Amino acid sequence: MQARNRFGAALLTCGLALAGTAAAAEPQSATDCFLAGFRASNADALAPCYAEDAVMWFPGGPMAKGRTAIRDGFAGYFAGATVKDATLTQLGEEAMGDTRVTWGTYVVNLVDKKTQAASVERGRYTDVQKKIDGRWVYIVDHPSDDPAPAAK
Repeated sequence: MQARNRFGAALLTCGLALAGTAAAAEPQSATDCFLAGFRASNADALAPCYAEDAVMWFPGGPMAKGRTAIRDGFAGYFAGATVKDATLTQLGEEAMGDTRVTWGTYVVNLVDKKTQAASVERGRYTDVQKKIDGRWVYIVDHPSDDPAPAAK
């Protein structure tokens, strides 16, 4: 479960940058694209949210380089869990021409496919989006799990 939590945190970081944004037929941001695919537990729908040469650091896991590696990482994550809900709270954003950086926190509600146990993943994210060929896509996505509570 630890590896899945870290992986989920990374996934969420990328996709949940703009909480509460409704997915439209034509996504307005990489986050819109991500949220639709992530909430559907669909790695193939997530892949186009990333640039061909995007980089993602999955929480507690390796760096994934390129759209295919990122898609495969999500496919592995969704093989073990179903996303029931995902929200994020954007804490900040900076835009510079055709590039934007966002950061914030996320919460993901999951159900383990083997045990049917429900769990909640919480973390924080930073992402970089770039407008390429008229579409916003992630070029960098870096989510991370919240640290464990301090022992009492």
